[in-house]
Amino acid sequence: MKAKWLYVEDMVKQVSKMDNLACGDYYLCKRTFEHTIFILCDGLGSGIKANIAATMCAHRLLWLLESGISLFKSCEAVLSMMHKARTQKDIPYAAFTVAWVLNNGQYTVLSYDSPTPLMIKRNGAEIMASRDITLAEEPVKESTGMLRDGEALVLMTDGITQAGLGENPGLGWGVEGVNSFLNTALYRGKSLMEAAEDIMDKACQLSGGVFTDDASLAVLNCRQAKVLNLMTGPAVYPSEDESFVHDFLSREGYRVVCGSTTSEIVARVLGEPVEVLSISSSFAQPPRYSIKGIDLVTEGAVTLNQVYNILDEDPNNYESGTCVSDLSNFMLEADFINFFIGGASNPGHNNISFKQLGVLPRQTIVNLLMQKLKDMGKIILQHRK
Repeated sequence: MKAKWLYVEDMVKQVSKMDNLACGDYYLCKRTFEHTIFILCDGLGSGIKANIAATMCAHRLLWLLESGISLFKSCEAVLSMMHKARTQKDIPYAAFTVAWVLNNGQYTVLSYDSPTPLMIKRNGAEIMASRDITLAEEPVKESTGMLRDGEALVLMTDGITQAGLGENPGLGWGVEGVNSFLNTALYRGKSLMEAAEDIMDKACQLSGGVFTDDASLAVLNCRQAKVLNLMTGPAVYPSEDESFVHDFLSREGYRVVCGSTTSEIVARVLGEPVEVLSISSSFAQPPRYSIKGIDLVTEGAVTLNQVYNILDEDPNNYESGTCVSDLSNFMLEADFINFFIGGASNPGHNNISFKQLGVLPRQTIVNLLMQKLKDMGKIILQHRK
């Protein structure tokens, strides 16, 4: 089942002024099941001082947003410091753009002292429409709308738009120049990544072959999310098995069941039989089953342990056709992963042979697996019964 949710990929190109070790631009991207937050900050000046200002601004803004404070109130709190920085010494100053995109594509972008973002639609790029608002006595541009599958936002610092300032007539390349160049690249069939690289190259060329300011370009590409739902283990109370399975089945995305008992419960709720597809004498090839309506059905603890062990290996080295390899590939390809974890204990996991082989119990290995997936950038949500 394909998911209707949208996922925002961030592709960032960044170059320091005069090849400084520290870039005065800084960005953060934070994703949850509900939304994606992308923050691009441009510290005043260049080098270490600018980097510190941009980093502080980005992290403070993200901290406020993650604390449950609204986008406008969070920006207002940060802008109150920027307002003071205009008149007082030793207060770090940074311009910024923050994009808040819900998983249905609805977005809000607030830009402060930064170039107006671009919008890439199916028919090309355009300068994003915006309205002027005031927060903490500072002027801000607000843009809102809906992103669809295949559309993107382009955020940038003035190191891009002011490229050529002092080298060519006028005030530099400008947002209009970047937008026109981007449209030409897209018309010629360039991918978003290729177009972003071309923009950076052109900005460098306009500046005489070297960046005279820190320059950052972020492409936030919206695409259909890849969602994986994995169920393993019966509920603590058998009376909750059916509702637990219904919750699992109601979710959008691919469905995987890990565990012999779990597969029997799911099959019973679906009214479908469990078919044995393969049983091998090799420990490296746990049993594979089949249930109509489920994308992958495997053995439980042994499979999950082996997935954990190979997940950070090169997929090209995976053994073809095993349920361990298939589940690993499902996880690597997924953006969002729902774990449905039953809390019922399995006495078999206490068998000495499991300990001898180093097979960790389901509850232990699932927790380790979720943490590894989080470290890999996956968005994890767990449901326990």
